[in-house]
Amino acid sequence: MAKKQRQKLSSIFKNNLIMLGKIARYTPDYFLLMIVEGLVWGIINSAAAMLSYSLLNAVDGGAELSYAFKIIGVMALFYAFAYAFDRWYWKIHNPLMRDRLHLKMHEELFKKSQSLDLSCFDDPEFYNDFVWAMNESDKRAIEVLEDTGKLISRTVSSLTLFGILITIDPIIALILFSSSCITVVCNLIGNKVSFKQSKEMNPLQRKKDYINRVYHLSDYAKEIRIRHADELLMREYDENTEKMVACERKYGKLYFWLYGVGWNTVGDLTFYSIIIYMITLLSAGSLEVGGFAASVSVIWEIRWLLTDLIERLTKYPKHSLYIEKYLEFLRFEPRIQKGRTDIPEFESLEFRGVGFSYEFSAHPKYKYHDEDHEVQKSDGDGREALVNVNLSFRRGDKIALVGYNGAGKTTLIKLIMRLYDPTEGVILYNGIDIREFEPTAYRQMIGTVFQDYKIFATSVAENVMNGEYVDGDEDTVYRALESADFTERLGRMEKGIKTHLTREFDDTGTNLSGGEAQKVAIARTFARDYPIIIMDEPSSALDPMAEYNLNQSILDGTKDKTVIFISHRLSTTRIADRIYMFDTGRLVEEGSHTELLEKGGKYAEMFYLQSEKYRQVP
Repeated sequence: MAKKQRQKLSSIFKNNLIMLGKIARYTPDYFLLMIVEGLVWGIINSAAAMLSYSLLNAVDGGAELSYAFKIIGVMALFYAFAYAFDRWYWKIHNPLMRDRLHLKMHEELFKKSQSLDLSCFDDPEFYNDFVWAMNESDKRAIEVLEDTGKLISRTVSSLTLFGILITIDPIIALILFSSSCITVVCNLIGNKVSFKQSKEMNPLQRKKDYINRVYHLSDYAKEIRIRHADELLMREYDENTEKMVACERKYGKLYFWLYGVGWNTVGDLTFYSIIIYMITLLSAGSLEVGGFAASVSVIWEIRWLLTDLIERLTKYPKHSLYIEKYLEFLRFEPRIQKGRTDIPEFESLEFRGVGFSYEFSAHPKYKYHDEDHEVQKSDGDGREALVNVNLSFRRGDKIALVGYNGAGKTTLIKLIMRLYDPTEGVILYNGIDIREFEPTAYRQMIGTVFQDYKIFATSVAENVMNGEYVDGDEDTVYRALESADFTERLGRMEKGIKTHLTREFDDTGTNLSGGEAQKVAIARTFARDYPIIIMDEPSSALDPMAEYNLNQSILDGTKDKTVIFISHRLSTTRIADRIYMFDTGRLVEEGSHTELLEKGGKYAEMFYLQSEKYRQVP
């Protein structure tokens, strides 16, 4: 394994500068006031030592008491103003700016994640990178900015106090500087260790968060209670916690030797060496008692300032490591590129020699899988999900895709929606390669009900309109719900389409049954004028009568639209004009329900086998 190259100083500087630029662009007042706050505290920190030094020297020099009172009065006014500004900034302004920065940076990440290929979300490594970027982005930005403010503060104070110390004795200043160099080395090593620990802990933390979600989300409540999944989860939780503890213990030992022994020992030896040296000067008469007291005060202040200054300074390489990962995520380019936005009115869709392999479509950074099969990039022999598929349909056609699990039906749907691009062949929309269209604009031509549809914790209307509901959409929502055969259930809701679904955020919300929720999901396809509608197992949660009513509603509401069904219930395929039978990624049969039964092939075999199961008496 090749040794990872060290960060270049130019990269460290560039990455941190990029982050500061983002902060200045998103929250300019946060950026500017943090710089001002750094300058103010730089003066505050040095002023205390300067005051002590001036007073003690004045006393030693026999100055009048009024002179001392004058110094104290000036400093009191300065401190009153400085601390008032500091409290306003940290208690009022800073929290608001943090929230605003969090919002802006997460919006950027949300938009980026939405632009990425679906294949990215099939891989755990992508999730680790994405979660890391989400957790660290604004947190790291805040640390960079606040460390910059502190760096300004500590630099101003240290330069001022070093000036005082040099006037007292240059040797003391030299000893402190040498000690600081050792502290720099300790911090640099510590930051690398911290980054390595964070990287090692990230997947463990993600697993911990997942198990926590399982126990507090209602979606899993029934399964946990009636199955033994809780035993598995608790075992996983215990094992994961042990790994986290082991990780903390391993790195804790390193921190102990690095900071507890190394850093502190050097600091203590330096301080006491200086004190011994100054006592020697005092005994020799080279230093007065007032100067000695003032020097001790300045040394204590400088020691703290230098320690904090170096700690801030050496955090920039650590920040750079996190920022580089964050920037890498933002630089990650989707393979499905943008194109034309002028999508013509739908007339036909054709698959011409289409083949697809998850192995070959995977981005070099990741390996991917789907529910049909999993392909490891390194395998080199992963079978193709689709092989030389040729089919076509036109506006108004009712199409059924059938086949056993792993046949390639879901993959074909993903290709139609351009969630993936074919690895072979071409898909033509009105005779135009769909890769020439802008993906988002193209997908707006397709209404989809996924088998694993989601109901959001919003109103019925907002669920139907996918969050874009306004009062003028009321009739549209009612018509869509009627087409989805949801009218009867809607009539039992006191607030009608404004009823809040789920009780995630509203104690008076309504929890729908599986079939009811599926109808709301189906209503989404009727709420927009989609020329193509895809329904993946649209009646899986419905009883036979509800299934029949829904099928009739679909036919009535989509007469001039193309509807593509994926269904394991072959009773649904009877309403299709054309049926495509898939087997291990290949299109093996096509025709109407009657034609395929007469043919006596795989479709007929599947149909009669299913019919026989329905006739069996339990």
